[in-house]
Amino acid sequence: MRRRVLLPIAAAALAGCGASEEAARDAFRRGSIEACLTSSRQAAPPALAGFDWERLCACATDRIMAGKSARELTGLRPGGPGQHEAVAACLAQIRRGGGSSAP
Repeated sequence: MRRRVLLPIAAAALAGCGASEEAARDAFRRGSIEACLTSSRQAAPPALAGFDWERLCACATDRIMAGKSARELTGLRPGGPGQHEAVAACLAQIRRGGGSSAP
């Protein structure tokens, strides 16, 4: 199954504002997961009722964030490099029964 999970960029939350690196990364993660959940629930076919979207969205977000600073996260755009691969890797991991953490 190929799904396009969109990552929103909460630029205002991440664009400095005196926020620490950790606070900015946390804001990005929360916003990304929430947008992914909203997008997935709206686009999911009825056959996927009960699928663990939160697990998929958290896994993909964590993979996309891995090794990036808050500043780098502000430059990400939906569908950008590595995002589809992160979703596919997490989906495969979930299907195998693995955890939801990034590599």
